[in-house]
Amino acid sequence: MMVGKLSVSLVIPAHNEEEGLPAVLKAVPAQVDRVFVVDNCSTDSTAHVAESYGATVIKQPIKGYGSAYKAGFAVVETDIVCTADADGTYPVNRIPQLIDDLLSSNLDFISARRIPDDHSGTLNNIMRFTGNWILTAFTMMLFWKKIMDSQSGMWVFRRDILDKIKLTSDGMPLSEELKIEAWCNKNIKCAERNIPFSYSSRVGKAKLNLWRDGFRNLVFLFAKRLGIPMTKA
Repeated sequence: MMVGKLSVSLVIPAHNEEEGLPAVLKAVPAQVDRVFVVDNCSTDSTAHVAESYGATVIKQPIKGYGSAYKAGFAVVETDIVCTADADGTYPVNRIPQLIDDLLSSNLDFISARRIPDDHSGTLNNIMRFTGNWILTAFTMMLFWKKIMDSQSGMWVFRRDILDKIKLTSDGMPLSEELKIEAWCNKNIKCAERNIPFSYSSRVGKAKLNLWRDGFRNLVFLFAKRLGIPMTKA
C-alpha cells in the first residue's frame, strides 16, 4: 500500500539471520510496498525464510554491512527507502510515523536516533551506547554537523538522494558515511527522530565486534575527513 502516490521499500541486510527475520518481517507495516532482504554470504536458511514471508532476496557475495546496503540500494526503485536490521533491534512499526514526518516536514532524509529503553542498564547496552557516544562526538567534531547518533542503522529517505551522495565503505562505517554525506550536502534536508532501542532485544548471534568495529569506524571518520579512500573499511 503506497503512501499517497509515493511507493515505499524496506531494505534489510542479513548475514545468518534466520532466527531474527520472522519477527521483523511479520511486523512490516502495510505502507511498505516491497521488502528487500540482502542475503550477505549467509550459510543458514536466511534466504528461504525471507522468501517465505514474501520478501525479495538479493544475493550479495561480497561480505560486509556496507556492501550489503549498496547492493540493496542499487535495485530499489521506490520513491521512499526505509532500512532496518534483521535482528529485531529496530522498531519497523515506527516506519509509517517516520514517513509521515519526512513528508510533513518536507525532509529528504531522516535518521533514527536511538533512545535506550528499560533494558538500558545492562552492561552490554552501557558499553555499546558509550562506544556510540564516542564515535558520534568525533563525527560532530570532525564534520561540524549536529548528528546525535552517528551509528544508527534505521533510516527513511527519498530515493533520489542516492544520486547526490557517494558511499564508499563496504563495512560498518557505511552507517556514519551515509549520514555525513547527507548532512554535508546542502541540497539534502536532514533530521533525526527518536526511537526506542535496546541491544538486549537482539535475536540471534551478534555480528558486531564492539572493539574491532568501533576502532574501524573511528579510523574511517578521520580518513573520510582527510579524503583518504577506505573502501574495505
